[in-house]
Amino acid sequence: MSHDPMNPHLQSSADPSRSSEEIRQDFLQFFQAKGHEVVSSASLVPEGDGTLLFTNAGMNQFKDVFLGTGQRSYARAVDTQKCLRVSGKHNDLEEVGHDTYHHTFFEMLGNWSFGDYFKAEAIRWAWELLVERWGLAPDRLYATVHEGDDDFGLSADAEAYDLWLSETPLPEERVLYEPSKENFWMMGDTGPCGPCSELHVDLRPPEARQETPGRELVNVDHPQVMELWNLVFIQYNAQTDGSLEPLDDQHVDTGMGFERMVAVLQGKESTYDTDLFAPLLKAMADRSPREEIRGYDDLHIEDDDEHEQVRIALRVVADHIRAIAFAISDGVMPSNEGRGYVIRRILRRAVRYGYQTLELEEPFLHRLVDPLIEKMGGPFDGLAEQQEFIEQAIRSEEESFLETLDTGIEFFESTVRGIQLVREMEEKSHVPEHDYELTPLKLQEKLSREVIDLIEKAYVDSGSHNTALDSFIATARRGYFPGQIAFLLHDTYGFPIDLTQLMARERGLDVDMAGYETLMERQQQRARAASDFAVDQSDVHSWVTVVPGDETSVFVGYDQNTVENAEIRAAREVKTEEGRRYEVELSRTPFYAEAGGQVGDTGTLRIGDDEVRVLDTQYEGGHIVHTIDTPLGQLELKRSVVAEIDTERRNRIRAHHTATHLMHAVLRETLGEHVQQKGSLVAPDRLRFDFSHFDAVDEDTLRHIERRVNTAIQQNIPKQEARDVPIDEALDRGATALFDEQYGDRVRVITFDPDFSMELCGGTHVDATGEIGLFRFLSEGSVASGVRRVEAVAGKAALEHVESELETLTRARRQFRSLHTSLPEAIAEVQEERDRLAGEVDQLRRGQLSDQLDTFIAENAASVDGITVVTGRLDRASMDDLQELGQQFRDKLGEGAVGVLGSVGEDGEKAYVVATVADDLVDDGALRAGDLVGTLGDRLGGGGGGRPSLASAGGRDPEALDTVLDGVPALVRDRLE
Repeated sequence: MSHDPMNPHLQSSADPSRSSEEIRQDFLQFFQAKGHEVVSSASLVPEGDGTLLFTNAGMNQFKDVFLGTGQRSYARAVDTQKCLRVSGKHNDLEEVGHDTYHHTFFEMLGNWSFGDYFKAEAIRWAWELLVERWGLAPDRLYATVHEGDDDFGLSADAEAYDLWLSETPLPEERVLYEPSKENFWMMGDTGPCGPCSELHVDLRPPEARQETPGRELVNVDHPQVMELWNLVFIQYNAQTDGSLEPLDDQHVDTGMGFERMVAVLQGKESTYDTDLFAPLLKAMADRSPREEIRGYDDLHIEDDDEHEQVRIALRVVADHIRAIAFAISDGVMPSNEGRGYVIRRILRRAVRYGYQTLELEEPFLHRLVDPLIEKMGGPFDGLAEQQEFIEQAIRSEEESFLETLDTGIEFFESTVRGIQLVREMEEKSHVPEHDYELTPLKLQEKLSREVIDLIEKAYVDSGSHNTALDSFIATARRGYFPGQIAFLLHDTYGFPIDLTQLMARERGLDVDMAGYETLMERQQQRARAASDFAVDQSDVHSWVTVVPGDETSVFVGYDQNTVENAEIRAAREVKTEEGRRYEVELSRTPFYAEAGGQVGDTGTLRIGDDEVRVLDTQYEGGHIVHTIDTPLGQLELKRSVVAEIDTERRNRIRAHHTATHLMHAVLRETLGEHVQQKGSLVAPDRLRFDFSHFDAVDEDTLRHIERRVNTAIQQNIPKQEARDVPIDEALDRGATALFDEQYGDRVRVITFDPDFSMELCGGTHVDATGEIGLFRFLSEGSVASGVRRVEAVAGKAALEHVESELETLTRARRQFRSLHTSLPEAIAEVQEERDRLAGEVDQLRRGQLSDQLDTFIAENAASVDGITVVTGRLDRASMDDLQELGQQFRDKLGEGAVGVLGSVGEDGEKAYVVATVADDLVDDGALRAGDLVGTLGDRLGGGGGGRPSLASAGGRDPEALDTVLDGVPALVRDRLE
């Protein structure tokens, strides 16, 4: 069976030979020729935006401009933006693969106007590009405009409607008014917004178009009548009360789905049929061991359902590897929380499809990074630069997940054996002559410890051990695989529910989907609550102009620590949960605003006769914001200002920042070129540095790196600073760029020996490395899979640290001043003696506990129908102690006896019991230790199990222990009866 990806009914201009690279570049060049600045894609991690997990639209990096808190040096821009939609409002994950047009990762082509051109130019140029340049058939295009909204108090966007008729040859019947749901764009519930105008294309064959006009299928999710381009006209700021306030400036924000546009221009029915995905699909087909999988369009599979399942799997993997690789390149490592959890989930979804459908039982995803980079490494060089690291990170996650997948299969098989056991015991209970009743305790005796543990984990909300077993029995009786265990396999071991259902059907079982879906809904509710990033964006505190001026703050802090005669350009008061915050913006400032990991400066402002403290300095859009400690109403804001930084604090920061550069260079030199910065903090008291590396850095290597950094410090290497360097020139010189940082067209380059350390950096640094004095590591550890973290001190902070260590060492030496051995040897001897004494104390304690057994036998023995029953409570005994003492107790009691020992844990929060039953009683079938502890554990608020001769239990109600022990004789009598 094969599939033809070509649609013969697409517009005549469709050209399969036109590559995606050409289409992307053509878009950028078209708008560049119309005065637009070509802007690099922002990171998938939104910079300084707590409302988003991932960049999900092209406008994210320009959000501050729309909010009026930021500026750009250009009024027109064009770009292709990396986007990821897998959470929140824009969540396409579950659709990906099952249809042929949804994606997690995609590119958004866009052109932008910031208070420059507006609707007429946006509409005219959209038509010019699509029709006149790219050759789309005009009679297949439809435009939509906003029909108005009474709730917003808006009338129809007649301006856009008329422009479509005047600026293009579209007839009225193909310009459609649509409601706000389709044609009013909002950043969120509040914030910048406006009507939008969309272009849709009808790709159906002529006979279908003749039968049903395309205008009837616009915005009804028809796969062949689709939106191509959204032109958003940002005119308003939405308020919390639902009203709209006009913005001072009007902006254009357009978004064109690149993958979808490539499919249209290449004449393909699906984005997966384009050259963007072809290399990945081919690589997947080549790797699959299934001989019938020759290619995405060359599957020798007769069964239609199986044929489609294979194509779905190929689509899932091809889509997901793009999302995973780009996310990792932007610093998002798979983990158990936040963004990392999303990427881990995507990765595991891809592995599951490869494992289940394509029969790939070995790590395979990391091998797709190479064909991905061959296709997309040009426009996104961060991929190629980090290829080795990305492959290692993915492979590590794959290997870990495949192990858990194997574990999930083992647990599935164990559960099925438990279900079969229930059904066998149920059949036995229906035989009259057996007089047999299936109970949790009887089932527990037959189940393995592994299955019991699994049931307890799955039925964690059941309240008790026996209740969990009762629930398991009830589900198994009906021939169902428990939904609680299916959810546990999914949630903890990444086991896909569809695979659980498939394997259950092979065993003649159904999955209790009601139980599974109830737990899934609870999890999703928790996830939605945890990822609620809603922010009131209308509450933007406006700057009040104090001294008019067109320019924003000028930073002069590279050259000056003090500025005389500065002016306060603007001021504002901000309400916060903690109270009020007061901020000012200066015409010129020596204060460094937090950026690139370096914290903001503090210091003082002298405003007339008043001196106020600067508590922090932050960069916000085009503003350098100084947070001060004095209410604005108490200050004469129009007076001249003397701004002075805390020089001592700045010098400590400078030392740590330069030390970070030196350390980064040595890390790459020592560990390899794969080392990339993944995060940093440069503060007065320390530096923190996260970097890509998979293995722990051992103590000897750390000491080597430390010595190498200190050597560079002692060489007193002078700083070379180059400002306003074109970024391409800086990179050609060999400067290191950090892939999680956003750079402009012109950059600052800091060099300490061109052959040693050269980085793009906007931070402050020492004039020569000798000023640092000393560098010292504090710690090294793991942050996430493939990311290590070191903390260190430099300069005065390092000296203070060493002095503290020496003081500690001196105090230690004083404790051993009478010894003739060295301090390390003396400490080792003390540790050895401590361990020996601890062992003796433990042995003595166990001996004392053992001595109490004879006391229990002498004083606590009772006779129950000829059976000796002895109980006893021990203090300071752990579960391990009880189990060891239980065996001794059993040996001392001999035949015809039952023994039960109890203890409360050292934390006082748990109680433990162990029961022993003599062999002759077990052989007679009269009593079993497992039966006894099942009931005892239940009475203690827990559960337990074990062998017929010796079993243990634990519970969360230690206050009940004495009562439980007192009730043992009665329990034995009940069991005998």
